[in-house]
Order: sequence, then structure tokens, then C-alpha cells
Amino acid sequence: MRVLYLVHQFFPKHYTGTERFTLSLAHQVSRMGHLPTVITYERDSRIEGFSPISEDILIKQYTYQGVNVICFAHSKQPPNLEMFDSSIEKAFNKLDIKCDIVHLCHPMWLSSIAKECKQRSIPVVFTITDAWLLCPRSLVDVHFKLCDGPKRGKKCITNCNLHRKIANRYQEALSLFNSVDELTTSSKFTASLFKRNGWKRRVRLVGHSIDYNYVRKTHNDREASVSFGYMGTIDWHKGLHVLINAFKKVKASNVKLNVYGSLRDNPQYGNDIYQTAKDDPRIRFKGPFDIVNSADVMNNISALVVPSVYYDNYPLVTLMSLAYNTPVIGSDIGGIPEIISDGKNGFLFKPGSSEELASLIERIAAKPEILKRLRENIVSPRRVEEEALDYENIYRKLTTQFFPLPESEHRGESR
Repeated sequence: MRVLYLVHQFFPKHYTGTERFTLSLAHQVSRMGHLPTVITYERDSRIEGFSPISEDILIKQYTYQGVNVICFAHSKQPPNLEMFDSSIEKAFNKLDIKCDIVHLCHPMWLSSIAKECKQRSIPVVFTITDAWLLCPRSLVDVHFKLCDGPKRGKKCITNCNLHRKIANRYQEALSLFNSVDELTTSSKFTASLFKRNGWKRRVRLVGHSIDYNYVRKTHNDREASVSFGYMGTIDWHKGLHVLINAFKKVKASNVKLNVYGSLRDNPQYGNDIYQTAKDDPRIRFKGPFDIVNSADVMNNISALVVPSVYYDNYPLVTLMSLAYNTPVIGSDIGGIPEIISDGKNGFLFKPGSSEELASLIERIAAKPEILKRLRENIVSPRRVEEEALDYENIYRKLTTQFFPLPESEHRGESR
């Protein structure tokens, strides 16, 4: 089966949750005998290797860890609020890509390709990994407050001062939601967001997983001192400022904080974070991490902190920590409480509350044996083989509906 994955950004430059989900799934379906191709997008067309495919679009083709990747970029300023982009669609048509099914892993930039494939009667699966389809700001307003929904785009205009064409974007997003053949998500909460806003199609729950090929035994002497860790994008919505502010309130000397991620994800925010933390020798910035070296990273973490301040869907870094039998301290928001049970395999705290998080860190610093009890309750996350099998079953069901088998194959006869 030829599977086309669409994702808004991809490795090697972009390496967080949705990209990891896409890559792991592509790897596993390849092991299962299928032929995956990833189509992605890059905002910075100045990156080496791009060449024109049309007047408006540049293209770069490469292989990443054995997966064929096609990357589009605009040669000029890309559209702002539009869901569909005819220039991307025309460039895609020039490639004449053959596929049996399309799996849309994030709709930003590439929705027109999914739309075009639907017009060709190719089935499309859409995995919802965040609230971007509902709102281009993922339901965080300009005052950095959570929003309960766009009200068909009206609140985007009044609360966030977006252009009135946001209402058209809302209708286009809804049309994409209603047109795909199967909707999935890993989080009950994310499914409920769409339902509460009147988007009432069935969304199938398919839990995320871990590729245990990258999980190795660690040798961290976890009770000698307590090493808290942060892993992922360094941007406001992921809440690293909450963790830094909390850590600076902690007086204990037997703790440290290791931060893994690029301060260049959002340079201004990254600089603010660095300036806030630089006078505390317990806080160390380790730079970006590679999942291939995840064992080395987890050796330096006794408890992972996931301090998100937005509706985080189902952060894969949380599953990675549990796969290494490491407890998680997470914000009580989005899909995080579906992974972390307070007091069992980790702790939950009020989103944005550096005071509550500081209190938890102080508690663990005073009694590090708390972590041993939490580790005893951790259940390993499911394997990528299981998630890929769920999707393979969906792919087969849809392709059979669209392209029925010959009668001889139904009877088990050879052709």
C-alpha cells in the first residue's frame, strides 16, 4: 500500500511531537511492507537544496532515516489565514504522485493536497493533534488566555483582532473536517473540543505510542540527587517560563533542572528564559536532543516536567518519560491528565501556577523516595507496532471501500 503522509513541518529541522508521530508511523508501516512518503512544508525557503517547481513554489526532495520526503516552500510571502492554497495544489499535481491513501497528520500549509486527493477519490485519514483547525492560535488569545472556541470566527475578530477573512477560514476548516473519510485523535479532550464547538462528526480514539527501538536501559542513581527535566519546544505555549519561575522559588540544594530544547525555537522567548535562569547554577541548558540519544538524556532526569499552558493534546515526551519508567509532573490541562494520574505515576498541578509547581518540587526534594513509589506504579506505554496496526486496519478498510477487491480475491482464488 502506498501511504502519503502530510505534515506541516518535519525532520531534521523540526523534531517535536507531531513530527515524531509521523516519522514513527512511517517507519513502522514500512516495516510492515507498505511504501510511505512524507510531504511537508518549510517556512524558510532560504535553506539550501530548494529549487523552483512553479512560479510561486519551491521544492526539495530528500530521504530521512530511510523515509522519502518531499518539502514545499513558498518563493515569496506565504498566505496568512487561508486554509487552502492553489499554488501548493498546482505544485503537487506537477509531481504526479501515486498513492492509495493519504494520512493528514497536520493540516497547516498542506490542506489543499488533502482536498485534491479527495477530488481524485483517494481516501483521506486525518489525525487531529491540536486545536489549530478550530483556531490559528490554537485557542490562545492575544492576551495569552485560553479561549473556549472561535464562535464561527467571530471571537477571532473581536478578541484577537484578526482580519474578517478569518470567518472564511473557519468555513474552509469545517469543510475539511467534514470531507475526510476518517477522523482520529489520541486524546478524549481534543475530541471534546471539536464537539463542544459544534463539529460533531465521530472522532476515533487511536492512542499514541512509543518506538521502543530507541528505548535503552538507563543507569541514573535517582535518589542521590533529584534531577528535574524539561524536553521539547522552547516557546510560550509549552510553559517553560512556569517551570523556571517555580524552580527559582525552590530553596533546596539537592535539586537541579536540565533543559533540553533549542533556545532559537522562539529567539525572544528563549532569550527571556535564559536571562531569567542564568544566575541559578542549578539550571542547565543542554540544547536540542535526538531521540536516538534519548537514553543519555533520560539518564539525567529523575522526573520530567511538562508545564504546558495551552490545550496540549497528548504530548509524546510524556510517553517517552514513562517508557523510561520516569515519573512526570504535568499541567492539569488538555490530554495530559489522560496520561498522568495524580499521585500514582506522577503529579498534576494547576496550569501556569509556578507556586504550586514549586511546592511539588520542594516536596520531592525533601523526600526523594516519593519518586520510587511513583515508578512502581508506572505502566509502560503501548508500542508503535500497536498504533501502526490500528492505522493499517483503518487504511485497509477505507481502500477496500474505495477500491473493492475483485470477486476472485473475495473467494480466496488466485488471479
